[in-house]
Amino acid sequence: MTDFVQGFYWETLPLRGARCRLDGILAELRRRFTPPDALLKLMGEAVVGLVLLSSTQKQYERLTLQAQSSGDLRLLVADMFQGGGLRAYAHWLGGDGRVDLGDLPDALLAVTVDPGLDRDRYQGLIRLRRSLTASLEAYFGESVQSPAYFRIVVDVEAGMAGGYFLQRLPGILSAEEWRVATGFLAVGSDRSLLLAQPEQFLPEIFPGVGLRLQRQQDLHFQCSCSLERVENMLLALGEAEVMATLEQEGAILVTCEYCQQSYRLGEAEVAALFGQEKARH
Repeated sequence: MTDFVQGFYWETLPLRGARCRLDGILAELRRRFTPPDALLKLMGEAVVGLVLLSSTQKQYERLTLQAQSSGDLRLLVADMFQGGGLRAYAHWLGGDGRVDLGDLPDALLAVTVDPGLDRDRYQGLIRLRRSLTASLEAYFGESVQSPAYFRIVVDVEAGMAGGYFLQRLPGILSAEEWRVATGFLAVGSDRSLLLAQPEQFLPEIFPGVGLRLQRQQDLHFQCSCSLERVENMLLALGEAEVMATLEQEGAILVTCEYCQQSYRLGEAEVAALFGQEKARH
């Protein structure tokens, strides 16, 4: 099954949502990083949460979900690119990957929207809660000023990842209607929720109210690293520092944290790189 995200909305209610499945991307994260199951689950939750959040953005070049603390979980990052590419990375100091997000010191969650075209990025920043689900709901309440509901499912053993999201929009929606909608998505097993056909069960939330399912957007694992980016980084470091490292190590080896792709530049490649730079100037 192809990974995807699909938005939906009710025609006469200020309510919209989205669903996603990311089984393939979860498998790709496991293959590339071989993390402990608990950490893989957390990485999967970050990617699912970001994908569901992306349904609220019309135009962007890159969306980033980032959690950080001064505890064992130093950094957790998920990126989503305009064409549906996704990647994630975690810097974890613990052993088996188990972590209580609510106990992490100095823990923050940031959501960054990069609209591209040299326009300014904007970011929402909140204190990290006991779970990524609770943190994302708090983000919508505090930074977006719009109530939201997330149900994120990551079953590492079964290789399943996905979830549902609802957002209450400006307009008349009673507290009871919001309770009914969120309660409907809260019931049932994780597996049954992911396998259910939305065109069959979503209309049951508000019978008689038209529901529109948008076209699915295909998603895939993608990294933005490249040899050109590595070369630009070396140029920014400067010839003296790069040559010192080359003399000490015998080669420049750079491994991307997101995809584990390695780039190796020997003496000839480094000399050619800085020779070209000097020729341009």
